[in-house]
Amino acid sequence: MSAQSRIAACLLSVALGPAALAQTTGATTTESIAQRTFTKSGVVESVAGNKVVLREADGLNEYNLPDGFKFDLNGQQVGVDQIRPGMSVNALVTDKVITRQVTLTKIESGTVAQVAPGGIVLKDQNGNLRSYNFKDAAGNDIYFVRDGKEVPLRNVKQGERLSGTFVSTLPAQQVSSRTAVAKATEPAPPAPEPVAVAAATPHRLPKTASPLPLVGLLAALSAGIALSLRAARR
Repeated sequence: MSAQSRIAACLLSVALGPAALAQTTGATTTESIAQRTFTKSGVVESVAGNKVVLREADGLNEYNLPDGFKFDLNGQQVGVDQIRPGMSVNALVTDKVITRQVTLTKIESGTVAQVAPGGIVLKDQNGNLRSYNFKDAAGNDIYFVRDGKEVPLRNVKQGERLSGTFVSTLPAQQVSSRTAVAKATEPAPPAPEPVAVAAATPHRLPKTASPLPLVGLLAALSAGIALSLRAARR
């Protein structure tokens, strides 16, 4: 294959493929962690397998809990199967997002054999051709470090001699995780029913009692009145 054909093939790879930075001399990974903590509280409405429906301030919400999830119930760790409707649940939830950024570096030197709209073709001292896009897979400009300065590839010109470290940043990777510490509380016992107070009823005489003494008393009183009247006439 002629030099012109090889350059054309490299230019085609620039147009159709990612930057040729697979063989790298170094990779640097940086991580950033974003964390958010919030609480969830409500009353258990229903439990079906690992699905728990809570009645919260904003209404009913369903949560699909992971296998092995535990609740703190009276100081003991219990599974979802121990949770019953009516229990109160309070959970401290933590969301964590880890973002990893990988930067690839490659020490390279050669002469710019061709400049295309999307990248360049670099020819090394052995005559090997390698293509580089102006941008990496993340859309960032690829640049090389020369004399302590960062020079974007899009600023180089054909015939220019390049020697330095090529730097490319891979797309950021994010890993999300969620943890929760939940506590369940038994529902409060029902309030005791009010005690009915019986209405006061008049005392009745026992069945063995008789009204005869009262009749006798009335008869004696009448006789006394009669004798008094008779004595008064005399």
